[in-house]
Amino acid sequence: MALDLIPARHERDIHAAQRRFAIDQALHAQLQARAQPPDDYPLLRALRYHDDTAFPLAELRALHAELLRVETRFTEPSQVRELLCFVERTIADGDNLYATAD
Repeated sequence: MALDLIPARHERDIHAAQRRFAIDQALHAQLQARAQPPDDYPLLRALRYHDDTAFPLAELRALHAELLRVETRFTEPSQVRELLCFVERTIADGDNLYATAD
């Protein structure tokens, strides 16, 4: 089971999307534990493992900034770096980002 991040222009297009980033339970728990205090990480905190959510393009730079801050709290930040690259490409492509819970 994973929380899939899917870039698309519109929600109706997510099923045809070619790219996805899967956040497994372990990474999700680590992100949430390190996104402290919660008020400083509203977008990361919005990623709920059992709920769908959407991040419009206008919010993706803020999400990217939150990920950069939390990355420094990881002993092994490689998964966070992969997620950062995924968000960067989504921004460059001009897409929104949809989080869908399996």
